[in-house]
Amino acid sequence: MSGFQHASVTKGLMMILGISSLAVSLMEIKPYFHLQVVPHMTKYHQFWRILVHPFVFTNSTELLMGELLLYNVGVKIERSFGPRKYSAFVLISSVVSNIFSLAGIILLGPFGVNAIPAGPYGVIFSLLWQYYRTVPSLYEFKVFGIEMSSRIFIWLYASQLVLSHPPLSVLAAASGLMTGYLYRTDTLLLPSLRHRRILRPLKSYRIPLSIYNLLARLFQPISNSAPPRRSHRVLPGQISDATREANVQRATLSSILAGRIGASTATPRRTAAAAASPATDRPTGTVRDTAVDTETTPPSGARAARAAMGEWVSEMAGRAAGGARAPSEEEIATLTSMFPNLSRDVVINALQRNNHNTAQAVEALLQEVS
Repeated sequence: MSGFQHASVTKGLMMILGISSLAVSLMEIKPYFHLQVVPHMTKYHQFWRILVHPFVFTNSTELLMGELLLYNVGVKIERSFGPRKYSAFVLISSVVSNIFSLAGIILLGPFGVNAIPAGPYGVIFSLLWQYYRTVPSLYEFKVFGIEMSSRIFIWLYASQLVLSHPPLSVLAAASGLMTGYLYRTDTLLLPSLRHRRILRPLKSYRIPLSIYNLLARLFQPISNSAPPRRSHRVLPGQISDATREANVQRATLSSILAGRIGASTATPRRTAAAAASPATDRPTGTVRDTAVDTETTPPSGARAARAAMGEWVSEMAGRAAGGARAPSEEEIATLTSMFPNLSRDVVINALQRNNHNTAQAVEALLQEVS
């Protein structure tokens, strides 16, 4: 899917979450994935629940809301953080939120809050805090006079997840929000992995580069996503890229032709002046020779440029070589604006003689005018 471009970690999390939730439901082992201190860990020593409970949702509603939140929130945060920092953020959020959840059910156990539902609540609500602090709303609207923003739909998804198993899910969501706050504000400092005496904020930790590169190569076939397709539709008031390029090329062609016209009209005048000066001292036959000599022949480079200009104009007009057709109104109008004293028939004949090549037709008309 193109929506997961530059969000391979979120794509992998969503795939693992969906596959594991489906497998647990088919094998009917849902009771083994919620986190409860008494009696699972105190009596039966099932400490593995701490590791596996964030990977599974136990019902379809929670799975749907979790996947929607990961797609709408996780993709944006991963593109903002980058995959390596985002991977470390997911790992840190899962570990710290689990610690807060365990502390919460130990303290609130006498009041009936003695378990945490299965699912990555800590990661999702830590992502929601980052989304709230970094991603602005796209638009605002009113419903019955109440102002709302585009983020209201994200909060609705999150509220469905918070109220799925109250008050247990409320504690899990609060642990995730607290983790996101600590990650964002650099409140919690931990010792560095290399220098134990140096305290570092949570956001400075990264997955080791060697491990990250290894995992990236292993999961590259399933993590890559194609870029989104560009729309060819043009809305009213917009100009497509092709039209904009054609306008630029047309303006460039007009400036080239205008410069060529100015140079060509100046050359005959200089030729006439040079021919008139020796006419008083030389015979009549010599005057014609002098006029012929003073007419400069364009060099080979100019002829090549003229031919290339003709091919360029032909490609712009979208016509095949040798294709017989009537000159278009745009071609006629272009030449008429350059030669307002010439009739329409003369312009059409010049275009037809030069195979509808505007540049060559301009050269021919300049020679006729001179």
